[in-house]
Amino acid sequence: MTRGSEPARRGSKLRAAAYFCGAAAGCLLIVAVVVAIALTADRLGGGVLYFAGLVAAQLVSQPIGRHVVVRCWVGFKRTISADGWSALRADPRPPVLYLRSFLVDDVLARTGETAMDYFRTEEERLARAFAPIGPLVAVGRPGEALPPAGAPRVYAGDDWQRIVSELLGRARLVLVGAGRGDGLRWELDQVLATVDPRRVVVLLPLTNWEYDHFRSGVADLFPDPLPDLPPLPDGHGIRAALHFGEDWTPELVPLTIDRATSLETALLHHLAPVFAHLDDTRAPARLRRQRDLRSLTLRLAGLTLLLTALWGLLRVFVLR
Repeated sequence: MTRGSEPARRGSKLRAAAYFCGAAAGCLLIVAVVVAIALTADRLGGGVLYFAGLVAAQLVSQPIGRHVVVRCWVGFKRTISADGWSALRADPRPPVLYLRSFLVDDVLARTGETAMDYFRTEEERLARAFAPIGPLVAVGRPGEALPPAGAPRVYAGDDWQRIVSELLGRARLVLVGAGRGDGLRWELDQVLATVDPRRVVVLLPLTNWEYDHFRSGVADLFPDPLPDLPPLPDGHGIRAALHFGEDWTPELVPLTIDRATSLETALLHHLAPVFAHLDDTRAPARLRRQRDLRSLTLRLAGLTLLLTALWGLLRVFVLR
């Protein structure tokens, strides 16, 4: 394979250092705000002021963390990310090929809402879910300054169709991010012509209206009509997924993602037939670990908040 044009990497070390310093400075700023508010409230007499100070510190540090620390850390990871060619050379396993409309990149660039997912984009969580199958790689968007955090990018240049065809021949699993565009339609046509249906998953980061538009646009490609998408709550990117039987019979699975269920957990649970077909015998154990870790983290977070509240009440009514 020939390597296409990659994003300009001039000054990448300086840019990475700047992002890293920004994240570190944001963390120090959060600590300074919390300490300053707590000390000020304590010197003013403690009691109700101390408890109010803790609440104010939380309200101030939350947006700082999301808008400074998280963004700088994601930018740092984008700057140091390896390209897809290096990922393919470093991992001898057949890859997981991620095809999508480039518009999907912006949707999956969002970070999570809970502490476990604050510093991971949705695409990174997608890569983590399928990492035991193979390295996730995607074709890069022409002209982008930096690749998104998540799947390493293969930059194919003008020869992208040949590169995609060769990667399809090597891929153990093909993920398709549904969207619109002639390029995605051509890729879907190649997938249906050359890939085992049981090794294909179509991800749906779409609203119901967008899904209906996508379904009508590719209706002539699939042997069977794609099913209706039930109304699903907003709040995350990938809202549902399609997997297929050996005759391209589609099955739609909603992915309910909330503070108790991560994207990785939802994918491992609802795409169990796909993992079973790929002989990933560790998927059930990974699902249990994901659930246990998520539950433990939420319990610890809740216990921390409870202890903080109790300490504040003690300061108000007992230790004043």
